[in-house]
Parts: sequence; C-alpha cells; structure tokens
Amino acid sequence: MTGPALSDPDGRITRFEVDARAALELIQSRLADQLLGVRIGFATAPPGPITRSTGTGESDHPLFYSIDRRARTITLYRMPIQRAGGLHIPDAEHRTLFVGRCVYLAVCEYLGKDPWDLLPGYFEHY
Repeated sequence: MTGPALSDPDGRITRFEVDARAALELIQSRLADQLLGVRIGFATAPPGPITRSTGTGESDHPLFYSIDRRARTITLYRMPIQRAGGLHIPDAEHRTLFVGRCVYLAVCEYLGKDPWDLLPGYFEHY
C-alpha cells in the first residue's frame, strides 16, 4: 500500500529512530542492570544553549545528545546527528553506523565508562 497519508519508511525521522533503537536494543541487552530506570529519548534538536552550569546537558557532545543524571535521562538529537559531516563514505550504511556510535557514546558518558571498557570482549573479533 502506498499513499500520501502513509509515512515514508525510509524518511529521515523514521530511519533515525529505527537505527537508534536498534543500537539501544543491543546496548540494553548487554547492560540491562546498569541502565535500569534510565529513560532514553529522542528530540529533533537541542532546546537551546546547553551549559553545565544549569545542571542539565552534562554531555561532552551537546550537539548530539544530552545527559541528565539527576533525572536519569539521555536525550539524542536527531537533526545534528543526521547532519554531521565527516563521514569518509556518505552512504546509508555509514550514516547508520554513525547513529549507533552516537548512541554508544551517550551511554558510555552516562555510565562514566570508557567506550573500550563498556562491552569488554564484544569487539575483539574485529
């Protein structure tokens, strides 16, 4: 079925949510205890300047995500992630991997862990 009332399954918003949720499912399946009660959500863009002095937006990468440990939330920002440049091959596969990287970095930062230490042994076969 097709038509103007149906959403495009390959649209920017749908594609971002599918890619981000897939990365989250993998991470949550491995770190369920550490992420228990943590809410991870999506927003189009940051609401404004995010500073550490306000107590929100503790993230080192405020354009891609923000972290609020008191509220136990991680918010990923779709538009900056999708518009980020610097991919050595700008195709769908590399954009999907970049979304997953941003999710992974946000969880690492929330948990206060180095990315290489978060899932020990998981990437060793590469």
